[in-house]
Amino acid sequence: MNAAEFFKGVAERNYEEFENSPEDLKSLWNSVVSMNTVAEYLALDQIGYTQVPRAVLDEQTKKIRDKHKSLSDLKFCADTLKHVRKIKDQRNAQFTTVATSTSVSYDDRTSWKIDGFDLVQVLQQAYITLNETPELT
Repeated sequence: MNAAEFFKGVAERNYEEFENSPEDLKSLWNSVVSMNTVAEYLALDQIGYTQVPRAVLDEQTKKIRDKHKSLSDLKFCADTLKHVRKIKDQRNAQFTTVATSTSVSYDDRTSWKIDGFDLVQVLQQAYITLNETPELT
């Protein structure tokens, strides 16, 4: 599956599912996480789907996210949802919790925020960015 296929077949379909059920946290979670993965698919597309070390893929993906703030914001939120807490590892010091998703409540849409980011707005902005990306059409 290439980047356009993943975007159209997985991420965009998850996004549409959320848009059709905007009170469903599961749909939001699925959409945020799958939409975040599109940047990696784009990176693979840009390097021609060749076998590369993880560091090379990570660097290319970082360039894509650095170019579009909405994708960086999406990564922050997706990582926090997936790992429950965003933790900064400080060498030779204590870990510091940067953000947590434990305050997100299934039944309270007003709680769908992580460290000041509104999950719905972050998702919508990322979708707009990706939907306008030529490689994904």
